[in-house]
Amino acid sequence: MKKWMKSSAVLFVVSVAVACGGAQDPAAYNNELMLTINENEKHITDMNAAMNAADYTKASEVRTAWETNLEKQIEKVGEIGSFNGDNTLQQAVLQGLKAYEKIVKDDYPKLIEIRSTGADDPAAETTALNNINDAFEKAANTVNEAGAAFEKQQLEN
Repeated sequence: MKKWMKSSAVLFVVSVAVACGGAQDPAAYNNELMLTINENEKHITDMNAAMNAADYTKASEVRTAWETNLEKQIEKVGEIGSFNGDNTLQQAVLQGLKAYEKIVKDDYPKLIEIRSTGADDPAAETTALNNINDAFEKAANTVNEAGAAFEKQQLEN
């Protein structure tokens, strides 16, 4: 599951890159969106720790708290709105958060169940892990591409 950790770390790099250049308003807008999505890093770390410790009760607790936090993040990003009429970055972050939400609501419960029951089903576990990793990577790439396009546009303006 290290693959998606690298992708999500790139989100932070993009947010810092935009914050260092350009006008304050676009940087503040970008930072607010990126800080919101990057709040998920704590949940990712907590989930990895619980799963690595085979503490599936804790993993379920992390998942529930994460789901609640994602609902708040999605609402917050919706309220942030567009930047001077351009909602491309906002929509990419929303898309990323909704991908995280699907992972937390659908994929992690399956993985927790597989592991907690001790079911010897390596194919199902691999499928669940691949779904999680692929979704995290796709979400990170979507946000990173939108962040880079936003940065480029702001530097041109």
